[in-house]
Amino acid sequence: MKFLVLLALVAVAFAAPQPKKIFHENFDDFMELIGQEAGDELEDIIDRYFEFEEFRKTIDYIKTANFKDLVYEMESLPEFKAVLDYLDGHSIDVYYFIDQINIMLEYDFDEKKTRQAVSGSDFSSYIKDSIAAFPKEQLAALYEQKLAEDEDFKAAIEGLQSDEWNEVYSALWASEQFLAEVNTLAENGIDVSLVIEQMVAVFGQN
Repeated sequence: MKFLVLLALVAVAFAAPQPKKIFHENFDDFMELIGQEAGDELEDIIDRYFEFEEFRKTIDYIKTANFKDLVYEMESLPEFKAVLDYLDGHSIDVYYFIDQINIMLEYDFDEKKTRQAVSGSDFSSYIKDSIAAFPKEQLAALYEQKLAEDEDFKAAIEGLQSDEWNEVYSALWASEQFLAEVNTLAENGIDVSLVIEQMVAVFGQN
């Protein structure tokens, strides 16, 4: 479903680490639940947003060489490499998500009229409306179930709640070059803070 592929794009719009199967298979379970419980509504939302030029401009930007060059610049930062190495060391794969981005960019999105109400016309509004449609209680329940039953998932989550992760992540956001690149993304309609918020929402944690 196209909204799921775009959601994967949104979740890693500024790149991510090469995933090991264990974590991304768990991620797929959350995405499948979203598709089952809110798939039709989310399809309507994305179709409606493709009616807006402001939204399409951001999608077009993601397809450009400028966006790809910005991602490469980010990946070259020592602080960003440290984030990727940390995630890879905790079985969280980024290139899985990057592959999903490439799949999404091959879609031919057809505009069509829908009755789905939306809150705005840009990429940020799309993210907020998508989050609002998520089956939050079911996602939170699945999250707790996986923590209780899946040791690999639990270890990955604990890694993202550790002091070491906070130190690595904070160092990235202290980088002036990284912040400049985040500002460039924002100028092109991609709010990194909302991207992160949506990733958290996939797991029912906001």
